[in-house]
Amino acid sequence: MYPRLEGKSAIVTGAGRGIGESIALRLAQEGAEVLVVGRSMAPLAETVESIAEAGGKAWAVAADISSESDVEIVVREAKGRWETIDILVNNAAVFEEPPFLEISPETFRKTFDINVTGTFLLSQAVAKEMISAGQGSIVHISSIDALGADGPVSAYTATKAAVVSLARTMTMELAPLGIRVNCVAPGFVNTDMTQKTSTPVVMDHMLNDFQRVPLRRLVEPEEIATAVAFLASDEASAITGTNLVVDGGLTSNLYVMETLPEEWVPLA
Repeated sequence: MYPRLEGKSAIVTGAGRGIGESIALRLAQEGAEVLVVGRSMAPLAETVESIAEAGGKAWAVAADISSESDVEIVVREAKGRWETIDILVNNAAVFEEPPFLEISPETFRKTFDINVTGTFLLSQAVAKEMISAGQGSIVHISSIDALGADGPVSAYTATKAAVVSLARTMTMELAPLGIRVNCVAPGFVNTDMTQKTSTPVVMDHMLNDFQRVPLRRLVEPEEIATAVAFLASDEASAITGTNLVVDGGLTSNLYVMETLPEEWVPLA
């Protein structure tokens, strides 16, 4: 691996575990100095330690991105260490909610506050800093849930669609200022959360014979991180406004033919 991000600075939210942790590690491996952000310091400290053990540079700030004052703290910390902020990865999100008929307005608002408003607040604050350098790369972590429902998670699904839409609008306004904005949409990923919410039989199926997915397996967090590192780098200099799907081919199949009551007879 060559250091595509040598000398770059990066902020990664939700970096204490799972996909966010993998993204922070990958950006550091490629030469970036990384500020990891999350609501709890303990897992962030572990991410920083992992990066340091691998020879990278990182430090942590505990913050709630849905809070304007906390966002100000994050940006102030970054500006105190770096002359410019080159990369922002908006990964922080919440996922816990009951079915549509049971979800409370408070839970719905909280999901939007973190997943959408938090992404907006930090993106706006960082973009204002990127303008002075005339360049920057912002990557939102969206989801295949922005493309279709996969369970009783109406608030989460709505927030991810909003994040994709936000990225498109940001693209139109920020591209003339030298700032690129993209999304990475993970499919089903092999994270701690997936393992905690799945039985051993289900995990074995998803890891080794996930028939609904063309690649027949879960996506690994490191594979999401690879996509993010590419979009953050100058190798993606002409790419902005896209939602890069990393799902093992899951959304390429509408899953209609497989569910018919009998085999389809093609026209001849």
